Amino acid sequence: MDYRLEMLNESQFESLAVAICKNQLGIGIIAFAPGKDGGRDGKFTGTATCYPSATAPWQGKFIIQAKHTLSPVASCADSDFDKLIKKTEIPKIKKLKAAGDLDNYIIFTNRKYSGVSGEALIKHIQKETGLTNVAIIGKETLNNVYINNNRPLIKQFGLDKHHIPFDFSDEEIKQIILAFRSQLGKIESDLAQKVEQVRYDFDHLEKGEKNKKNKLGQDYYENVILAGSLMEFDKIQHFLDAAENNELKDFYFDIATELNQIITLQRDNFANFEEIFVYIYQRVCDGSIDLKGSKRHVLTFLHYIYMECLIGIKS
Repeated sequence: MDYRLEMLNESQFESLAVAICKNQLGIGIIAFAPGKDGGRDGKFTGTATCYPSATAPWQGKFIIQAKHTLSPVASCADSDFDKLIKKTEIPKIKKLKAAGDLDNYIIFTNRKYSGVSGEALIKHIQKETGLTNVAIIGKETLNNVYINNNRPLIKQFGLDKHHIPFDFSDEEIKQIILAFRSQLGKIESDLAQKVEQVRYDFDHLEKGEKNKKNKLGQDYYENVILAGSLMEFDKIQHFLDAAENNELKDFYFDIATELNQIITLQRDNFANFEEIFVYIYQRVCDGSIDLKGSKRHVLTFLHYIYMECLIGIKS
């Protein structure tokens, strides 16, 4: 279950982190009141009950930090988070460690945890501060490990009111993307040989009205869809029109119909339409080794489906 943790306010998210720590570290966790806490949202001293495991628990002085964001698509790889940790938090960590107040440092965040950038950030904290026990717990771990099976926690924070039952046929999307990638060379060759190439065309005024109705940001439309994806639309059109891809074309329309129904039902869970694009992209691409080197095509196809008026409110 994907709980919308960005729907909590900062204070509620801090309380959620402390509640999880009571289960993982022990009832001796102390929460700090709002204000200048010197880089601490909570602390614990002793041997953890079961963190990171019951057989090898951390022990000593723990400092807990909660870093909340209102963005549903924010990541630990974002430059603002990287800057926050390196420029603001690391100096606080050094000060706490020098005073003998810190052995273990844990950050809870509702940002997506990127394995590569997340691990790099942890190693950077360890190198700069001399701490060994450092952890960043992102929204995937929060949802899948600490929240999903904890009904009292879900009830306490009203998390059942903030989740997205957004299930769709992501495997069929992957199948289309992989087929498109495998044919891309031939598609580009075919288009290059055409004397008169048929360029993907649309009515700017019509799409402008559609964007307003769907709350698609103008910056995203111009800088991502028009400046990035639009140049690939002819290739997608050629791919879907090819006779050998009739079955994949059926998949395409099935997926578009399915996504449109789900988006219609879950539209209120997203502020701007671009958040829906990113959410679907992450659901399809996260953990997919097969799509390595082809992930950009997922967004391009989603943009194409939108521009074809198969998802979202029509103009």
